[in-house]
Amino acid sequence: MLDELLKRKDVNDFIYELKTNDRYFSKDLKSFENRKMTISNELALYTFYEALFKYQIMFDDVYLFEEYMEQLDRLYKKMYNYDDILVGINKVICKLLLIKMDIKDTNKPESKKEIIKYVYDRYITNGYYVHGFNTSYTKYIEENGFDPENYENYYDRFSKLNKIFSKYNVINIIEKDFSKKSVTFTDDFLMGCYYSVYSPNYFSSFLRNEEYFGNRQKQDGYLIDNYNLTMRRLKRFMSNNSFSKDDEKYILDLVKEEWDLLHREEKKVSLLLVKRNLFKDKYTDIKDYINSSEDIYDIVDSLLSPKKNRVNCKDIIPKEELSIITLEGYYDDQNRLAYEEEYQEELNKQKREQENKEFMNTYGTVSILLITGALLITLGVIITIFMIIRGI
Repeated sequence: MLDELLKRKDVNDFIYELKTNDRYFSKDLKSFENRKMTISNELALYTFYEALFKYQIMFDDVYLFEEYMEQLDRLYKKMYNYDDILVGINKVICKLLLIKMDIKDTNKPESKKEIIKYVYDRYITNGYYVHGFNTSYTKYIEENGFDPENYENYYDRFSKLNKIFSKYNVINIIEKDFSKKSVTFTDDFLMGCYYSVYSPNYFSSFLRNEEYFGNRQKQDGYLIDNYNLTMRRLKRFMSNNSFSKDDEKYILDLVKEEWDLLHREEKKVSLLLVKRNLFKDKYTDIKDYINSSEDIYDIVDSLLSPKKNRVNCKDIIPKEELSIITLEGYYDDQNRLAYEEEYQEELNKQKREQENKEFMNTYGTVSILLITGALLITLGVIITIFMIIRGI
């Protein structure tokens, strides 16, 4: 899914524009304010991925795709926040569906019903739930299917880590019930992207914890895969709270092993898709949409908007019933390199400041000795002259 669209030149040109043009970095997404996710430059890219995903589901071909791209380009340049852009994407899809289905008058009850049934069937009845996961588990899932929580992990050791932190009055620093063998899916494609980037969430939340480790530094070390930058606040916290050497070693060893486990493959946005009907969830009845007095564009927007942010999954999903999408993240090699250089410059600055401090300390000590010596010599000369004058 999405493979053919992602090979297109116009798509790749647009992705490059979204990743490099500052005009897209100042927009925000207010609906994310209460969700514990970093909101920054990657929003432009992830909303575009969602737009491609919806087009793929709603249309059988690329007949209208060039028109779609032109409309998206206008949306991204015209709208001031991504909430409006997401609504705009849904309405563009509605407009193109009317063209595809050759519907001229949406005020006719039969026309309205036809478009609603089409969207409901495609996006709800035969649509997908999404689970964002760490890229390193891709091969395992492709070969074995998806068995919630049944994959390589260090759950027992992280339970011990919680106990270690509790000795220092930090309770449940790892916010996860390790005995619960289930995961959550969402019908919010955008959220799926974020869950993938920060997966597993219990680990990223631990390393990015602001309550105990202080305000997050300018660069998000976890997001850009910078181990040393990520660990800096954790090490400082343990030092400031007098963790024993054994406890500190246990924690650092475990974190390093988990980090290495999660970076066996280059990290990308990895999404597991399963059909909605696999969960046998209850949806809003199609009659509610058909009987709605709203404009058809608003109804389609409602149909295509997220409704189930957390769908619990305990069952094994055979590999034949799942699909995997792998997407490039915003922080590609060029962006990561820029942050690495900035981080290295910060380290160099700290090193220079330390060297200057040591130099001044040494220089200051030498200066004091020289001044003291000079004063003693001067005093000796004065005493000698005094003694000669007195004839001693």
